[in-house]
Amino acid sequence: MKRGLLLSVIASTLLMAGGDTTAPKKIAGDFAQALENGKFTAKLRAFYFDRSFDVTDKDDAQALTAGGIIKYTSADYHGLSFGLAHYSSTRLGNTFSKEEGSGTSILGRSGEDLAFLGEAYLQYDMKNTMFKVGRQQLSTPLMQNHDLRILPSVYEAAIVENKDIPDTTIEVGFVDRYTGFTSKENAFLDKKTGQDGLAYISLSNKSVDGLSLRAQYIDALTDESSRESYSYLDAKYNIPAGKNTYIKAQFGQNGYKDADDSTLVGSKVGTTVGMFDLALLYDKVSDNAFQAFESGPMYSDWQQGYGPYEASTAVGGQVVFKPMSGLSLKLGFVDVASDTDLLVDDFTELNIDAKYTINSYSKIRVRYSKKDQSSASEKLRFDDVDGNGGREDRDDFRIIYYMSF
Repeated sequence: MKRGLLLSVIASTLLMAGGDTTAPKKIAGDFAQALENGKFTAKLRAFYFDRSFDVTDKDDAQALTAGGIIKYTSADYHGLSFGLAHYSSTRLGNTFSKEEGSGTSILGRSGEDLAFLGEAYLQYDMKNTMFKVGRQQLSTPLMQNHDLRILPSVYEAAIVENKDIPDTTIEVGFVDRYTGFTSKENAFLDKKTGQDGLAYISLSNKSVDGLSLRAQYIDALTDESSRESYSYLDAKYNIPAGKNTYIKAQFGQNGYKDADDSTLVGSKVGTTVGMFDLALLYDKVSDNAFQAFESGPMYSDWQQGYGPYEASTAVGGQVVFKPMSGLSLKLGFVDVASDTDLLVDDFTELNIDAKYTINSYSKIRVRYSKKDQSSASEKLRFDDVDGNGGREDRDDFRIIYYMSF
């Protein structure tokens, strides 16, 4: 079924591309020009990551790597184009061992270097409709590139995007495989999306002045998945008062096959006062664990980014200070209280995020987070009973240098 769908999309794309097949010289010339007018781009990073635990029975994780994405995108040829991209992350010197790098998610699971063909897609554009098939990044509320480390998550997918309705984008897609969180698998994973893959529909709308809406529904095309569906809706309204004042709301749900469905509700309000952007936030997960497929939709989560999040209640806030052009300093704090006996999501977290734009092609970012589990959570973690819950404290520190050409 999967291969048939993908081949049908490819065949339809090629047929709609058209062209005068009776004039091979002209077509060859046009295609050669499309190749010649294509462009190479590079999104490179040097990344230092350090994760330390406040316990002695769990190894800290450290790595220093360089890598990123080097990509070629062809120019348009009768609406048809393609893209190829090489993804890599390589340990720099012998500063840290492979074993130390294995838990950083900027190298492979065993600390090995990453290098693979991350993108290889065919795209066809026809008026307000775009067809795209192959290895690609996605940008939807519950499926996105999840760019938290040195490499993003990438999907083998077939999508159709349409913008015929004013101020509205509708996207329908099928996902067969993907690289997993931060591409640390060094490959596209079989069955990670379920035996038969995932189908989704996503839309965004800005037809009402000041209001932005996004929604997505994902269906697991298999009877073997514990989660049969993922759904999500969020809204942002720019309030005509003060400066950059807004209110956000979100709703999500996982449909479980043989268990209670989970529900996520959240809200966020913010405004700008002088050089400070201020925000307060709230999230609540009820009835069962909530999980995005591969993204970070929760207002209260800055680290994990996709779940599963156990039933819990989170409140927090953040301040972003912009003292000069190109520099921003963010301070965030969240208090998460678990509503289950497992006490995994039962912690406070302090997050500091500093960004500085050096010039038109480079910038640097320094991030630090301190995750402090409750004493009850730590007690469960270390009671020597398997599966009894809890989690240990941890500190994350990272320095990222970006270069783009």
